[in-house]
Amino acid sequence: MLDKLFNSIVFRIGSMMFAISFVAIVSMFSSVFISEMADKDALAINHAGSLRMQSYKIYSQLSLLSQLDAEAQAKQQLQLNQSIDEFNNKVSNPLINSNTRVLPLVATEEALSHVRQRWFDEISPELLLLVDNPERITTQELMVLGATVELFVTRLDNLVALYQHRAESRILLIRMILGISLFVTVLLAAITMVQISRRVEKPLSELTRTAKQLMAGDYSARTNIDQQDELGFLAETMNKMSEAISMSHQHMENRVQTKTTKLQRSNGALELLYQTSQLMNNDEGNLDLVPIAEKLSIISEIEDIDLCLTTATGAAPYEHIMTSKKAIAEICEKGDCGGCLSNQKELLTTSIDKMVMRYPIKKDEVSYGVLVCNLPANVPLEAWQNQLFTSISALVANGLHTRQQQEQTRRIALLNERTVIARELHDSLAQALSYLKMQVAMLQKLRAKQDSEKKIDSVVDELKLGLNSAYRQLRELLTTFRLKIDEAGLQLAFIQMTEQLNKRADQRMQFSLDYQIQNIPLTPNEEIHLMQIAREASQNALNHSHAAQVKIQVLEDENRHICLHIDDDGVGIPDNAEKLNHYGMAIIQERTQSLSGRLQIDTATDKGTKVVVSFAPKYLESNPQELIFSQAQ
Repeated sequence: MLDKLFNSIVFRIGSMMFAISFVAIVSMFSSVFISEMADKDALAINHAGSLRMQSYKIYSQLSLLSQLDAEAQAKQQLQLNQSIDEFNNKVSNPLINSNTRVLPLVATEEALSHVRQRWFDEISPELLLLVDNPERITTQELMVLGATVELFVTRLDNLVALYQHRAESRILLIRMILGISLFVTVLLAAITMVQISRRVEKPLSELTRTAKQLMAGDYSARTNIDQQDELGFLAETMNKMSEAISMSHQHMENRVQTKTTKLQRSNGALELLYQTSQLMNNDEGNLDLVPIAEKLSIISEIEDIDLCLTTATGAAPYEHIMTSKKAIAEICEKGDCGGCLSNQKELLTTSIDKMVMRYPIKKDEVSYGVLVCNLPANVPLEAWQNQLFTSISALVANGLHTRQQQEQTRRIALLNERTVIARELHDSLAQALSYLKMQVAMLQKLRAKQDSEKKIDSVVDELKLGLNSAYRQLRELLTTFRLKIDEAGLQLAFIQMTEQLNKRADQRMQFSLDYQIQNIPLTPNEEIHLMQIAREASQNALNHSHAAQVKIQVLEDENRHICLHIDDDGVGIPDNAEKLNHYGMAIIQERTQSLSGRLQIDTATDKGTKVVVSFAPKYLESNPQELIFSQAQ
């Protein structure tokens, strides 16, 4: 407890202030005390000095006493007696020796004692005798008395000098006390300033510097203050606080770094999943999974990864992707892939220092390969790695399955399109060629019979007409087969078709277009069939209707079905099944059936023809109630 008190800065500075104050108070009280003793020294000096003048005055009056008449002499005697009594009182006055009682001085006491003894024992009795007996006053007597008075005055001068010396000694003592007090005060003040500089100012500067460094973010700053006082305790506390902040900051940085690493890893995994999804959904070109496998190895921090791809019915991979430079395993060289191509995820230990994790690539119980992770022994995959491999294998399986489905769909569409083309060739060009073949046979018979030239020319004209018709039908079929809907969309294809029809009509008839389904999504199959139906019907109107106006409308009815209207003001279609088939109506019916739609033909002689095709688009099948509700909103 005492150590803490003595080491306290407040106690030290307070002690120094108390010492300075104590010295000042002592010096003031000493000065007051000494000045109080010396306040009557001047009065004593004046009093002693007046005795000298009084001695000369008495001697002078006594010298003149014998020369006066009786009356004057009596008065002079009275004055002399009064002067002697006054002198006695002054010599006996306590004022002369009052200060000696407080601070006794041997020389002053002796001098005063000699003066009093000289006056009362010698001079005063002699003067009283001469005053009472003036006749005894002679010149010789006066000379002896004068010598005595002169010696007495000398003693008085010595007494005055002693009084003056005593006063000067006291003033010198006051000066000495004040000088010593000033020196001690300055010394204590200097010691205090040194203590403040060493124990207060420098530690405070060190604390301020450390505080600025901490404020600037430098948590490694420490104070080097070795004191057992308040500032030392404050410095120790600041060091502990700085160390705690540094540890907390480092902990936060480590957590931020860990979170950043996890976020970067998650971002890389998401980017890899996105790239894999984009690659698997892109059905253009060959499927290259090498970059995906290499990036998967980098993100998952698994160096050795094998990706084996098989067909849906295959027992061995058609592609084996490896992310590390290593020799192909013996089991892979033999083509024994039955163990790897398992439908279950499994973890196998293949040797003392190696284990294998297999992720099957399958969709709907159909295997498309396997993703194999070769791991060091006793180092299992973390949860995020396992989830990443599972997601990648699922994406690859879905992509391969989707590609297979798309290929199957393309094959079916191609077969259907070839069936339509064959039917169109059969209904148009094949029939025309059969007709021409019959005409050629008839011409050969006419020539063999050597029939008339008129009949032969008639058959030749039929051949020419048939050839022209066949050629025209061939061109129409080629135009139809070359139909293409590019990225600009179905609307632009209809516009281009309308422009081509107007160009071919050569102002004989006018084709107009009203397209109102810009905001409705159609599948490529729906767009192709709708375009082919419109082209076939428009082509029939161009070739056979003899109309002035043909109006093409593509719109949406109240049931959200797509409706195609082709109206002309021509001659109409005769009620003849063969003619209807000849005009390509069978092809239109077949394509309408492919769309699961409905075909309606309204025609009358000299009133034109109206062809209406309607079907429900595929997008309504997803959730028709929700779509209808959204439209109502």
